[in-house]
Amino acid sequence: MSTQRSVPPEIGSFEWDRELAALGVDRAVVDEELGWVLDGRSAAEVDPHSVHFDSAPAGVVAATWVLLHQEQPSYSTLMYLQHVWSDADEYLRAWIVRQFAAMLVHGPPPVAESAEYGLWVDYFETPSDAREVFPSLAGQLPHSHWPRLLSAAGPVPWAVKRTVFTEAAEVPALHAALAKGIAGSFYDVYGDVDAVEAARLLESIRVADDDLRSALTEATTQPLLLRSGAAILVDDPAWEHPGSFLLEATVSDGRQRWVQGSELVVDGTVYGKLRHWNFPFDERLAHRVVPVRPLHGDCLHRVEAPPEHAQVLANRDLEAWPSGLREHVMRNIDVDGDAEDTRQK
Repeated sequence: MSTQRSVPPEIGSFEWDRELAALGVDRAVVDEELGWVLDGRSAAEVDPHSVHFDSAPAGVVAATWVLLHQEQPSYSTLMYLQHVWSDADEYLRAWIVRQFAAMLVHGPPPVAESAEYGLWVDYFETPSDAREVFPSLAGQLPHSHWPRLLSAAGPVPWAVKRTVFTEAAEVPALHAALAKGIAGSFYDVYGDVDAVEAARLLESIRVADDDLRSALTEATTQPLLLRSGAAILVDDPAWEHPGSFLLEATVSDGRQRWVQGSELVVDGTVYGKLRHWNFPFDERLAHRVVPVRPLHGDCLHRVEAPPEHAQVLANRDLEAWPSGLREHVMRNIDVDGDAEDTRQK
């Protein structure tokens, strides 16, 4: 169960002013700074990229961005709030998280939508920030305002979001948003997932959207199908990844997804693990290509495996299974088969 704090006050309200004062910031000073930013213009006429704060304290700058965002909700405004976050102390950081909670609770909808995107891009895609921000938000938002939090949670480390996801599964009204969050955990560029736990969680919720249900079923019951090309064995002393080589590979069928550490399987045997998708290889490093031929320019992925497995994995169809998922699926097949045998008897 997530630890609940009080719901944040509406931005700009009297209670908001009181919390601002507890941070050591005077609302009148913030309003003066905002007046300078607006300079007689409407918020819509202000280009956030042209705004500069010379010597204002960080708390005043953060509060000014928050108020401006209420009038001009956009990522271009929130990205500068993130700049304040980067150098903020723990108290200002906690206050900034509370502002995102206020945006999600009180809106209006354009503000909440902008906040969801800003969280996803600037905080959830950075694991250290996600560990700080995500649980705090879950604790300040009532369940009725969890949907945007869940939908954007794909990049949040699984260990951080597990408890919130499990709690959301017990609330049918949150199942649609939870399904989006699980899908993002598989399909987002920086998604993070424990595939077996996700599969079990999916079994406990109802997914009404056909396309979303199909994507989740594929991710939790099937491997990613790849067609490999050549393998690159790096012999250079400057190579920073001993015990691994590079493999050309493209998705041959199904939806593209990336689960770090997926096992590469050939004829039921695991020959390596995917560690880095789209690896930026420096061809100046001494290397050998197996088999010997020009590279096709396909995506290069770093595979953790003994060098002798390069020949096995090159130039063939491969299955990429998230760790543990293949065994989970096989166990379910065995259980279903046993149940069917029992019914027939």
